Amino acid sequence: MNKSVFSAVVVVLVLGGWMASGVYGNDSAKKEEPAEVVIKPLMKVTVLESAVKSVQRYVTVQGQVEANRSVEIKVEVDGRISEIGVQEGQRIARGVSIATLSADYRLKQLAQAKAVLRQRNSDLSASRKLKKRGMIAENRLIADQAAVQTARAQLALIQHEVDSASILAPFAGVLNSREVELGDYMQKGNVVGVLVDDSVLKVTGQVPQKNVGDLQLNQAVHVNLSNGLSAFGNLAFISRVADSVTRSYRVEVTLDNPQLKRLIGLTASLKLPLGTEQGHLLPNSVLGLSTDGDLQVKLVDEKNQVSTAVVEIIRTDKQGFWFKGLAENITVITEGKDFVSNDEIVEPISAVTASIDAKASSVEAENSQLAVKE
Repeated sequence: MNKSVFSAVVVVLVLGGWMASGVYGNDSAKKEEPAEVVIKPLMKVTVLESAVKSVQRYVTVQGQVEANRSVEIKVEVDGRISEIGVQEGQRIARGVSIATLSADYRLKQLAQAKAVLRQRNSDLSASRKLKKRGMIAENRLIADQAAVQTARAQLALIQHEVDSASILAPFAGVLNSREVELGDYMQKGNVVGVLVDDSVLKVTGQVPQKNVGDLQLNQAVHVNLSNGLSAFGNLAFISRVADSVTRSYRVEVTLDNPQLKRLIGLTASLKLPLGTEQGHLLPNSVLGLSTDGDLQVKLVDEKNQVSTAVVEIIRTDKQGFWFKGLAENITVITEGKDFVSNDEIVEPISAVTASIDAKASSVEAENSQLAVKE
């Protein structure tokens, strides 16, 4: 081997050894440490466990209080007012005379009608005797019988006019208004006054067509009056025909008024029962809106995984809302729902536990403040 080739081989070997010593030396001096795995903490949410319950559904409608009976008292015969027996606003019993028409000439007509009837009866009696002897024709007997019937009808008419001269109350109540004075001349059909029975009241309202099918007669209905009073009445009437304009159905709720309070004309709110339904009573804080505008709540399953459920409100309550559309037993997120998404694993904290901890923290803070002041 010549000298130049040998020198080249030596140089290559030296460089290779140097490079090898540098690489392996660096690996042995500096070993890469494994990267630390950072575990993200789970989001904490407050949850509430709920079991399905039966809830009474209601529909609330506005109405007004009316008298159970109210009638315009009208005269049945012509005549002049000769006596007034009841003052406006006076409470009267059934059959009491409200006013009286002069009946002097009718009494004379009554006496005449009675006399005519006696005469016709006498003629008929004589005709029957003569008919038995064959001294008169059958037509004469029939004519006398007809005359008696005519006289009786005339007497009944005059008697009715005499009786109608005294205008009587058809039922017990209050003469709410009086339209006549002593000496007024009345014609048949003229109004004497308005009689109102306020011992029993009725509250009327209009129920939407979607709810009327769930109503039942004789159910107890809670009534709130505009003067602050409230009571329970009885659903006595449901219209068979909807209003042509509103498409709603008229209902009547009867309400006893034993103390005869002035309630007629007041506005009222009717809380009508619609039957029971299964639902969950949850606080307002659980409610949210989906992107489609539907009401929704967020739930946590047994694996602490978040899901969303669309719900419907059955009715409101002092403690929140009654919802339907959920399973029989649920765990719902009450606080923190806006910070978690579907399928996310969370750390649930019971709402009861959270409430106890919050109270304990509050008491501890108050004790600390007292200690500082001392």
